[in-house]
Amino acid sequence: MRDAIVAYALGILTSAAILTLLGIVMEDQPPREWIGKIALQAVPASIGALLGRSQLGGQQDDDKEQEPAEEASTSYTGELFMMAVGALFLNLNIAPTEEVIAISYKMTHWHSMATIVISILLMHAFVYAAKFRGTHTLAGKAPAWHALVRFTLPGYVVTSLISVCVLWTFGRLDDASLAQAMMSMIVLNFPGAVGAASARLVLRDRP
Repeated sequence: MRDAIVAYALGILTSAAILTLLGIVMEDQPPREWIGKIALQAVPASIGALLGRSQLGGQQDDDKEQEPAEEASTSYTGELFMMAVGALFLNLNIAPTEEVIAISYKMTHWHSMATIVISILLMHAFVYAAKFRGTHTLAGKAPAWHALVRFTLPGYVVTSLISVCVLWTFGRLDDASLAQAMMSMIVLNFPGAVGAASARLVLRDRP
C-alpha cells in the first residue's frame, strides 16, 4: 500500500510538472480542469513508476538467492490483472490521439479481422515464443493450444474491455455507431495487446 501511494504521488507531481511545462495546464484555466488533466495523466505515470521500480530497482537482499520460479508463480486472476494493467498503461497514452479514430474509419471488415488475429498472435508469441526474460514455458504434458485458450484469448478479452473503457473515458465513443466503436476498440487493442503481454513478462518474476 505504501509503494502504491508513493508511486501515485510521484505520478501526480510528475504529471503536474510536465503538463505545466508544456503549457497544457495554464493559470487562466479553472481548477476543475487542472485536476481532471492531472488525474488522467497520473494513472499511466504511476503505473510507469511502479514498472520502473520493478525493472530498475535494486535487490533488497543481494546476498539472498532468488526464489525458485515455482514459488513466485502468479495466480490465474493475478495473470489477468497484470494483463489489464499493461493494456491500461499503453491505452491511456494512445486513446486520446486522433490516429485511433482516423485509422478505424479507413479500415474494412477484413482489416479488422486481420488486426484481431495479428494482435492475438503477438500476445501469444510475446509470452510463449520470443526469448525474453520471464518468458513462460508450457508444461510438458500440456497441449500447445492450452495456453492460447487459457491465457491469450482471455487476455485479449480483458484488453478489449480496457480499450472500451478508455475510449469511453476520453469521449471517443460519443455519437459513434456500434460498428465504429468496435473498429476503434480493435485498433486500440493492437498496442494494448502488446502492453498486456509485456506486463506478464515484466511483473511475473518480481518478488
